[in-house]
Amino acid sequence: MRAYNDKLSEKVNSQLAKRERTVRFQKRFIAVAGILIISLVIILGTSIRAFASSHNEKKQIYKYYTSVEVESGDTLWSLADTYIDQYNINKSDYINEVCSLNQLQDGQIHAGQHIIVAYYSTELK
Repeated sequence: MRAYNDKLSEKVNSQLAKRERTVRFQKRFIAVAGILIISLVIILGTSIRAFASSHNEKKQIYKYYTSVEVESGDTLWSLADTYIDQYNINKSDYINEVCSLNQLQDGQIHAGQHIIVAYYSTELK
């Protein structure tokens, strides 16, 4: 705190004291505002990170196998469409796996034939 100076007039001392109070207020305001801004950034940062991680979490996809009877008009491509629908599985890789599982040399399937196909689920069975 500023000491009263006898060499200065009353008016000047009053103005200097007022200026000193104003500067102290401004310093406190800046400090409090800085703390609030830092706190807000921390809170928003952790909230955004938590929100992003909850949306980016991929559900566990489980792979199962089943035997299906080929119906008239079925192709390996149509079976792939049926069994890999929303799981972002490469269709060519899926068809190659079905051919390998069933020892299909030419990739041809016929109505009435039973083949093993993979299917996917987010549920553990």
